[in-house]
Amino acid sequence: MKYVALVDCNSFYCSCEKIFRPELRNRPVIVLSNNDGAAIAFTKEAKALGFGQMCEAFFKIRDRVQKHNVTVFSSNYTLYDDISKRVMNVLREFSPHVEVYSVDEAFVEIDAGPGVDLEALGQRMRLEIFRKVGMPVGVGISRTKVLAKVANKLSKKHTGVCVLVEEAEIDRALRSFPVRDIWGVGARSAVKLNLIDIKTAYEFKVFDNPTMIQKLLTKVGREIQDELRGINCLSLEAPEDKKNTGNSRSFGYDLFTKSELREALAQFASNAAQKLRNQQSVCFSMSAFICTNPFKSGPQYFGEAGVRFTSGTSDTLKLIAGAHEILDEIYRPGHGYKKGGVLLNHIVPKNECQMDLFTSDPSDNGPLNQVVDVINRKFGPHTIKSAACGIQQEWKTIRAHVSRQYTTEWSELLEVEL
Repeated sequence: MKYVALVDCNSFYCSCEKIFRPELRNRPVIVLSNNDGAAIAFTKEAKALGFGQMCEAFFKIRDRVQKHNVTVFSSNYTLYDDISKRVMNVLREFSPHVEVYSVDEAFVEIDAGPGVDLEALGQRMRLEIFRKVGMPVGVGISRTKVLAKVANKLSKKHTGVCVLVEEAEIDRALRSFPVRDIWGVGARSAVKLNLIDIKTAYEFKVFDNPTMIQKLLTKVGREIQDELRGINCLSLEAPEDKKNTGNSRSFGYDLFTKSELREALAQFASNAAQKLRNQQSVCFSMSAFICTNPFKSGPQYFGEAGVRFTSGTSDTLKLIAGAHEILDEIYRPGHGYKKGGVLLNHIVPKNECQMDLFTSDPSDNGPLNQVVDVINRKFGPHTIKSAACGIQQEWKTIRAHVSRQYTTEWSELLEVEL
């Protein structure tokens, strides 16, 4: 019998910071967004002090933070990404079928025979992840992805693991589960369901009018309803099923010159190219954008365009050239740009990519990229990079409270005195 487990890291960003700072255990911690603009992650201790409003401006809570001695961190995405990969690697020890749904959660297919204790299996997952990575997680196990999501949410009120397999226990859980909290429903769809007197997940499950559900929530709504009934409609996706990937950031200050934007987009293209190569994929098109700060008064501008490649590529230099070609098209002088990014589209596995007979470089600079990747893995990210990315990168995001890159930078490893 196959089951689905959803493993979700608890207060992921904050927990990443606490792994290497044991003195912060049981202490209030907050993590800020890009440019230290707003609070985006909180520990339960911080929430107990009245913090927890998502995206609340940091300047509004600064005095309260100091009053309660709350530890604050800038977002350290390099650290978070590495910890996420370590968690996912542990999950692959339990099953070869793991769908990385986001940086802090994943679906795991469990093939369990008769008599297998799913509760004990979930506890082993939690123990191994905490022992090998130091990350606390919750585990929800059920028949489908939607039910696993429900079980995971309930796991936080139990021992960290919730198993919903038997029909009676599933219905008991769904009777007290608000329909607005169902994965894939959302607030607007919940309002539509409330109008036909569906307020709980159980009422949604047993509502016997598929035509009306499809009319209100489209085909997706019908699939969610079937998932609540234990019918698998949403299969686990493999990494190669990814349709796009990208990289974007807010700048530390408004950028006015084209040269600064060229550096930024080159860096974003480099990061996205690295993601492609890590998953053994190539892309056939890319888009890029730049935009002004919508929170500032004055003229606003959003520019976006795309380019196509004659054959699939994951070459950093080709993607940088594509980003610069787009910038030449969308850049408008006289504006202060606050954010930019690139998005790689039409992604396919590298071994399924058909090369163009007329391409001048069929190797896609493979050997060069391979050498660069090996060096950067050994000595740290961006040890070698294209000169197009710039040296100083003064446009970088403001991170006044950033922690060390404990796992990816030799010079920032922890030092232990014996």
